Amino acid sequence: MNGEGNDCELGFEAYFEEKVIPLIAREHPELVSEMSVRVEGSFGLGAGDELSDLDVTLFLPEKLWKERGGQLQLTLLHKLEPFVAHPSSVFPRDPFVWWNLRHSEISVHRLSELLCGRAESVLAGEREVPWEEVAVEELLQLQIHPVLRDGHKALARLRELTSPERYPKRLWVKGLICELVDLAGELEEFEKAVRRSKPLEAQMFLGEVVRMLFRAVFLTNRRYYPWRNGFLRMFKELPFGPKELGGEFEIVGSEASWPEKSAAVKRIVHTVTKQILESGMLTPDMLRYLLHARDEKAWENPDWLAGAEARGRQAEEAGYDSWYGWIWERWGWPEQGGVP
Repeated sequence: MNGEGNDCELGFEAYFEEKVIPLIAREHPELVSEMSVRVEGSFGLGAGDELSDLDVTLFLPEKLWKERGGQLQLTLLHKLEPFVAHPSSVFPRDPFVWWNLRHSEISVHRLSELLCGRAESVLAGEREVPWEEVAVEELLQLQIHPVLRDGHKALARLRELTSPERYPKRLWVKGLICELVDLAGELEEFEKAVRRSKPLEAQMFLGEVVRMLFRAVFLTNRRYYPWRNGFLRMFKELPFGPKELGGEFEIVGSEASWPEKSAAVKRIVHTVTKQILESGMLTPDMLRYLLHARDEKAWENPDWLAGAEARGRQAEEAGYDSWYGWIWERWGWPEQGGVP
């Protein structure tokens, strides 16, 4: 194997057609028509550059993967000229560069691994897409990552079956409610770190806040979002967000002072909240009683607020603020008779 690599002189599509396919056709001809091939990572998101590694997944049907997958993986590692110079040719096996994990540019996987291990049964019509179990990020990969080969149109069929238009509305609501609950805690800690003049802590919390804000914006638009890379590029393509929030995110990512960044974050939260309400994604009550909305599964329980209101009345009848009603719920106190 030549360890020098192509240094991206060939585009990854040309590399695959000119280097990878001929090798597989020569060494494992029975697999060429059966495999589905998808580009992952930065190249898969259309953001690859000279610093990006090539990350490609080659999917095989379960039976073929068990019988021939290991041999194919060995061939790809041993005989294929890499797309880019492997990190190991730059960094020796030194314990002080443990962070530079060696990996295969092309990895051989079961097709059945997709959709939480249900892909082949979904394609066979034996079951529905397991929407509740599949991460939104995986659904995005199915939708936008380039497919270089597609045996039996497996990835094309999965792409159609998992389009955002098919995603259940209740799960958009669930995702947004759960995201906002988590975001609330990070926002509070971020604000405290800023007010305490602790920049390192503020930076740690800000990273989480920004990631969650982006996810909330995607969910408000009813769009799938990526794992990490690609947020900014995809954000610019959303119907709501780029015009309304782009300038504020620039402040957050700039060398502005921490109070200025905090103020920008608050403006982003206000604008996103306004859009959530105007779009009808969540109701005002869901935002007022966010924890109750999550705990009572408001996305599938139309009477979710009744229990919270009833417990609030119990607290009031016992002489306390209605907000204390959660105590009645947690300890299972009776509806009548006040505090046991």
